This record gives sequence, C-alpha cells and structure tokens, in this order.
Amino acid sequence: MNSRPASSEPAAPPARQGTLLRQIPAPSDRRPLVIAFPYAGGGAAAYAEWRDLLDADCAVLPVHLPGRERRFQERPYRRMTHLVRDLVAEVGPHMDRRVVFWGHSMGASVAVALTLELARQGFPPPAQILVSGAGSPDRRDLKDLIHVLDDERLTARLHRYDGTPREVMDNPDLLALVLPVIRADFELIETWVRPRPAPLPAPLTVLYGKDDQSVSEYRVAGWPAYSDRPVDPKPFGGGHFFIREHAAEVAGIIRELATGPDT
Repeated sequence: MNSRPASSEPAAPPARQGTLLRQIPAPSDRRPLVIAFPYAGGGAAAYAEWRDLLDADCAVLPVHLPGRERRFQERPYRRMTHLVRDLVAEVGPHMDRRVVFWGHSMGASVAVALTLELARQGFPPPAQILVSGAGSPDRRDLKDLIHVLDDERLTARLHRYDGTPREVMDNPDLLALVLPVIRADFELIETWVRPRPAPLPAPLTVLYGKDDQSVSEYRVAGWPAYSDRPVDPKPFGGGHFFIREHAAEVAGIIRELATGPDT
C-alpha cells in the first residue's frame, strides 16, 4: 500500500462539478449562518449533529469538498488558493448577513485563508471566527510534512489523530480509497503560504483538546497574535476530536457566537 511522495509540480484545480455550499436558507430566513469547514479527510456529514443541535437558532452550512461522500468521484483540492477562490464565489454573496466561520483542524486554516481573501476583495468580514483542534498558522513545524509520507507512515499518523472510523482503518481496501483524499488535504494545508501574525478582521475564539497529541499548547498559544481583541483559548478534555465528546458544549459556544453581540 505504498505510494510515491506528492509531486512538486503545481496542482491543477479540480473541475467544478458541484457546489461547495448546499441547502442555503431562503432570503426570508434570517437565521445567522454558521459555515463549517471540515478537517482533513472529513466531509459535510461530520457536522450533521451540530445542524440538529442548532437548527432552531442558526443554519449550519457544512462545506461539501470534492473527493468524499457524494462527491467521491471528483478530484480533491490540493492548493488553498484554488479552494479559497471557489469559496469566495459562493460565500461572498452571503456576507451581507450575520455569518460565523467554524473550522476544525484543517478547517481552521481554510477559515483564516477565506477571511483574509474576502477582506482583500472588499467583502464584509464574518461576525465571528471559531477555530478548534488547530494551532496558529505561524507555529506549524514546516519540516513535518505529512502529505509526502508513504501510505504506511501516513496511516500511522492517522492513528494518532483517532478521527478516521475504525471500520476504515481496519479495512485495507477502504483505507486505500480514502488515503489519497487525506493526503491531498494535508498537501493543501502544507503548501499554503501561511499569513504572518496580524489581527484578523473579526473576533476570534479558540477551542482545543488538552490531550491532543497533534496540536501542542505552544501552537494553540499563538492564536492571540491573530486578533486585536482578547483571545482566551478554551480547553476541553479529550484529544484531537474532543468536539465529538463535547458536542452539546461546543454547540452552546457556537450558538452564543452566532446569535450574540460581537465582543
């Protein structure tokens, strides 16, 4: 199950075969929007529980990335610039209402990159940015490149994250299907030209797992440099996917950010 390291050649953007946002509320539905960006290898279904928990107060719109779920046959993104370009086209028209960005792990990087590009193009910023399971962009170890690992070592790293379903990890055929998508997601993060610390144009909230082996407290502690307002990281018991164990608590924080005043 070995594979060659990812090519150093520029990655072509995937062909547009479907929308990244679905089930957008009608204009008459003025609930705040929570746009949820998935973690590496994750799909829109990862946020189904939060849609149910928050439906009465806000509309959770997971980003449907190609290469997984109903878009399994499509080529995944491998460059942040390509993904953000397409997100701006779909998200930009909705920034005239109250919008919260929530990104877990890889999704945190996408939320930051999209916020910066929207600002560059003159769109209003999100009302709030919530990042979870992620360190600040400037504190990532640039020598720790996961996307160039062979399949065996990549699989070992996935065990550390403990996010891929056990039925997939224990089935070589299923694992062989999902590894290329996970590798592409890590390539997207690891080839991203990360922004230097500077305040984002929106309030920032940071959640992290105290037992997360992939995101150190040192990396989490870098987030305040990306805000001109107080940032008090909120620790949770659990590892990288603490959000699953604390779904109700996380939903409460999202609800407060989406419906409450900016701070």
